[in-house]
Amino acid sequence: MSVVEMADWLLPLLRCPVCGQSFAFESIDGSNAQGVLHHQAGSCAERYPVIDGVPRVVDGPARGALLRARKEWFAQPQARSFLAEWSKDVSSDPVIAAFDDEWGRYREVGTADHSELFAQYFDLVHAGDFSADKTVLDAGAGAGRWAFEVSRKGPRVIAVDLGRSIEITRANTSPERVACVQADLETLPLAAGSVDWAYSLGVLHHTRDPEVALARVVAAVRPGGTVLLYLYYALDQRGPLYRGLFRAVDLTRRFLSRRPRAATRLIATAIALLVYWPLARSAAILERVGAGALAAKIPLSFYRHLSFKTMRNDSLDRFGTRRERRYTRAEMIALMRGAGLGDVRISEGVPFWHGAGSKPSRYGRRPRTETGM
Repeated sequence: MSVVEMADWLLPLLRCPVCGQSFAFESIDGSNAQGVLHHQAGSCAERYPVIDGVPRVVDGPARGALLRARKEWFAQPQARSFLAEWSKDVSSDPVIAAFDDEWGRYREVGTADHSELFAQYFDLVHAGDFSADKTVLDAGAGAGRWAFEVSRKGPRVIAVDLGRSIEITRANTSPERVACVQADLETLPLAAGSVDWAYSLGVLHHTRDPEVALARVVAAVRPGGTVLLYLYYALDQRGPLYRGLFRAVDLTRRFLSRRPRAATRLIATAIALLVYWPLARSAAILERVGAGALAAKIPLSFYRHLSFKTMRNDSLDRFGTRRERRYTRAEMIALMRGAGLGDVRISEGVPFWHGAGSKPSRYGRRPRTETGM
């Protein structure tokens, strides 16, 4: 199978996360697929590999994890210079490892479920933002399901993920329309104003510092561009019984996410079978007999039109991660406003909470903030 080359249009948009300067690319095999990003001038000595067409602009535990996973690449004579520096950090990030495991098992894109979910998540994005002349940032790409959906509607997409799941995104998407970068959102290696708009769905609440990550995403968006977010909600519009049930669920997550991964997967599947599926199907039955309002009150009714595979995926997603934050509606608005977004709109529809804001045309002015659609 031929290796995909790095897109020519991506390199001018990349910036060093240490010094903020642009990169030059040096091939090690005569193609744009394998090589090194480096500086032609200045005092910054940072260098990053490009492996299979994907720039790996990583630091900390991600360096050691990549080196261990791609030993054959770093064993090449032209790449051995990375070994001394990148082998220093032998630690690993269990949150990233868990998501790499998840997306390795749920790697499909373009399914009927994804099409239905796309309509719900992206309802706040204007139709004109999907034109072919737009460049969009996918901040936390996972297996590439949203990069696939957005790119096939027209725009070019820069898909970014810290884990090796970025390789699944690369395999799942068009190399002509999707460029992939392995990087941390908190040190996002993109030039200021390099994309027309951005989205980050179900990602920031798993990061170490959501405020910093969102600020970097907003900085990469051109003035006037939209940023679309989905963050886990704190059940702030639910009653005390529902919130009490969630506290028990969260204790389960804290316990399960620290068990051996095989056990976590098995128990998450059991939860999908014994909890997600019965509640979702009960809601679907109520909806079919005309009791839609009652159906919407049932926990996990969000899944009433979705497949059991999606339930299994989301069960693992919810119970398999050690790091999670939840936001009230007001907290989400404050997070977006704090990152410099104005005209903040939080959708009244599921999934909760998803919202969009605009980067002011004169960035730095105090943004206007709305509390709803």
